[in-house]
Amino acid sequence: MKKRKFIFVFLVSLVGILLVWGCRKKTPEGPTDIRVKNSTTQIFDSVYINTYSGDHTYGTILSDATTDYKRYDKAYREAYIKLYINQVKYELIPVEYTYEIFLGQGKFTYELSIADSVNHTLGINVIPEASL
Repeated sequence: MKKRKFIFVFLVSLVGILLVWGCRKKTPEGPTDIRVKNSTTQIFDSVYINTYSGDHTYGTILSDATTDYKRYDKAYREAYIKLYINQVKYELIPVEYTYEIFLGQGKFTYELSIADSVNHTLGINVIPEASL
């Protein structure tokens, strides 16, 4: 009799845990609004960003300037970014998105810097600004 009661309590507990776990609120993956800040003393030309779920061009961004927001279905902390400084291409190439987590619904700034002027690579700092 005790064994039956134990199995019943165990099964009821298991069902309860599965219901709670399955019904927990999930964070929305998007949409995500991204703007770009040029944190260098250089002028960025032909700024292009691809977040894996969408892409936009931001045009020319003056030194220490910030663009308007553009909407993406989803965005990560890293994105493929290409721009030109004095007609030289600079890029940020993410290694992979496998373990990346979406930024989620909100407004974010991709603050760009020059990580390596010899290899023409960019650095990025993601700043959360506001929720949508």
